[in-house]
Amino acid sequence: MNRFLFAHLLFSAVTSALMSSLVCGVATFRMVGASAAFVHVWSGAWFFAWPVAFIVLVSIGPFVRKTVYRGCKCPMAVPSQEPHETR
Repeated sequence: MNRFLFAHLLFSAVTSALMSSLVCGVATFRMVGASAAFVHVWSGAWFFAWPVAFIVLVSIGPFVRKTVYRGCKCPMAVPSQEPHETR
């Protein structure tokens, strides 16, 4: 696996885990409040939501990034593929 694919998968895993846990937490808190059931309900929702968020981010993330950069008329921020020189 090349480092760019690894970086994309790692970024997608971390971002989807954080966002899905936050969104599930807010939705669960709105639904059950600060009750004893909060952690149980939240963890069940997050366990289901995280893989979905990960798959969506891995599959359409590059398309969304390119579309946003085009819309902002920004150059694509792609890391250099050339090895760095050490001095």
